[in-house]
Amino acid sequence: MMNNSSFRALALVPFLGLAACGGGGGGGGSGIADTTPIANFALACSDLTCTFTDTSSDADVGDGVASYSWDFGDGSAASAVASPVHAYAAANTYSVSLTVTDKFGLKSTLTRSVTVTAAPAPAAPHANFTVSCTALTCVFNDTSTFDAGSVFQSRSWDFGDSTATASAATTTHAYVTTELKTYTVRLTVTDAAGKVSTNTQSIPVSPPATSLNCTGGNCSLLLAQASKVTATLVSSSCSAHGNVVNLTAPVQQALFNDGCFNTIGTVVALNGGATLPINTELQFAVLSGLSGTSKLAYPPTIRVAGDFASGWTLTFDDGFGGPGEPDFNDVVVLIKATP
Repeated sequence: MMNNSSFRALALVPFLGLAACGGGGGGGGSGIADTTPIANFALACSDLTCTFTDTSSDADVGDGVASYSWDFGDGSAASAVASPVHAYAAANTYSVSLTVTDKFGLKSTLTRSVTVTAAPAPAAPHANFTVSCTALTCVFNDTSTFDAGSVFQSRSWDFGDSTATASAATTTHAYVTTELKTYTVRLTVTDAAGKVSTNTQSIPVSPPATSLNCTGGNCSLLLAQASKVTATLVSSSCSAHGNVVNLTAPVQQALFNDGCFNTIGTVVALNGGATLPINTELQFAVLSGLSGTSKLAYPPTIRVAGDFASGWTLTFDDGFGGPGEPDFNDVVVLIKATP
């Protein structure tokens, strides 16, 4: 009997030991202590698109991550995919958070900064040009630039007046108009890859000022006697380069080729200093040049005052706008006849 009782007591030991292990309760009565998962992820970005790869872990045997929640930091909707791909709208640094939850509801969150950059713009040409005009004649110069990897292939000038296009880097074009008129000029450049860039500018031009608006005296500029005639640059108050003063009759002669910058007091003999016969009518033209980036606001105009005895004063306004314009003092020339 003693041997049997001892056997029964020994047989109960394993059973009691198991009961003691489960006696702590909790965990829904499972008897297994749960640990929090550890959120983690890897990422790789190309331009604005990032691939996120979940590398989270959970130490519990038989447990694991049950759900995912990704916050990409840009206000977009959260993602529940384990390893999502996300495209950002703009280059920036974003705070990306991954929250993982195990099957017992324990959560873990990891936040990392992610910087994305926009793809570089493809190599391309950038059309541009400068222009300088004297009266109706304009010189156009191609100043286009090309990105690294973009190589010039061709260019085309459209002068806006239905004439033939041109292809030279620097080209001269003469317009035909009897009044101030604005033309739309377009330069198109193409690179070797076929990429195209266009630059368009509005170019106002005006014919030379030849009509003399009389403001006093005998303004016909008619020689009452055979005379030698001179032209003196009295003053200038302008900034346009290329304001040109020409004698157009009885002979053609350039008098001042840059009226705003020629030396004040310069005297030029008309007709090479030779005497002009009685009743010769003198005719002049003044051509407006280029004033920086300014454009003609109104037609250039000449006013004349005086007579044969005292000389004629020509006052020219080149047509560029601004406070107090037109002021008719841009270029002032005295025409003096000496019998």
